[in-house]
Amino acid sequence: MAEKVQDVMNQLVERAWDHLHHLAVDIGPRPSTREGERAAARYALRVLKEAGLKDVREEPFLSGRETYWPYALSLGAGLFGNILYLSKPNRTTGALAAVLNALGAWGFYSEANFEDHWGRTLLPKGVSQNVIGVIPAKEEARHRVVLMAHLDTHRTPIFYSTPFLLRLFSSLVGAAFVSLPLSALLTFLRLFAFIPGVSGILSLAAAFQAFALGMSIQGETTPHTPGANDNGSGAATVLALAEYLAKHPLSHTEVWVVLTGSEEVGAYGADAFARAHGEEVREAFIINVDMVGVGVPSLVEREGLIKSYYPDPELFRLAMEVAAEHPDLNSGPRRTGAYTDAGVLAKHGLRPLTVDSVVPPGHPAEQYMGYWHQTRDTFENVERECVAKACGFVWLLLRRIDER
Repeated sequence: MAEKVQDVMNQLVERAWDHLHHLAVDIGPRPSTREGERAAARYALRVLKEAGLKDVREEPFLSGRETYWPYALSLGAGLFGNILYLSKPNRTTGALAAVLNALGAWGFYSEANFEDHWGRTLLPKGVSQNVIGVIPAKEEARHRVVLMAHLDTHRTPIFYSTPFLLRLFSSLVGAAFVSLPLSALLTFLRLFAFIPGVSGILSLAAAFQAFALGMSIQGETTPHTPGANDNGSGAATVLALAEYLAKHPLSHTEVWVVLTGSEEVGAYGADAFARAHGEEVREAFIINVDMVGVGVPSLVEREGLIKSYYPDPELFRLAMEVAAEHPDLNSGPRRTGAYTDAGVLAKHGLRPLTVDSVVPPGHPAEQYMGYWHQTRDTFENVERECVAKACGFVWLLLRRIDER
């Protein structure tokens, strides 16, 4: 069995490496709703058709175009309200400050949890697309699995430069978020009673909001990453598995292959897929592959920017069984403060699990967080061994599901 696994891994990583080079080098940066992402979708469409998958198609959807502008609008609303009140405190400015901070809190929380809000309504939209194909089971289909990865890439804000800057940014932006409902509450209560220290608290809140607003704007001025690890590695792994499974289908499991768009700007592609096909895949396991190019493959057991989202318990259990049997291929569970497509799928009541990678202590890429959202996220910095392990692990997990 060990030799068979190694043989399959060798075949898979050979194809994955070709796909990764095309995505990260030949195409390069793939901004959501823009030409780079569309070129990646066209490539994925061609790969799936040439591999012989059934019902291969492209499904367009409307998406937000940027990651940070929705947060910037929310923070700007609260900051304007606080400055208005501090410059001339009275009942009118207090009422305006309460409303503006409440709107800011609503927008910020909703954006972090994949929900529509007033900020999304005001901002421009673009067309993105999901690419979908189906691999029928060799015999009677008893199960359905969705293999998923996103094609788009992120910008390269300064706060992703080092782990320290990211921790500092996360803490201060967290304080800025808390300051929005707190400012709304204080300015509302101030309409009815005197509250000592309100101006000092609102001044501090305005400082946090101004910082977070400035960082949001800075993020939107930066170039997009080539996205070799995030998420050329995941997309390449899924494409390689699709080609292999088309030739060697699972006995009793139908496999859907889904390459999503606009993950980086709020998981719009996963949301569009869930809305269009939620009932068809309600009982299906969804294996999302995201950032498997540096370090050691792992399993995401909790994710989310504010609210937490969790993988399907049964799928997670099966993945942990495979990880325990093959510890060289997967390091096991970890938690992340970010999000993947699995978060919005879980929100829709579906059954996802994200396979990603973790950079162990002492690894050369530790100081760069696996080149996450950095200009360094290039083809040269992806580790072929990590991609091979991810390919092997997902293949074994598919086999385990098929044998249930």
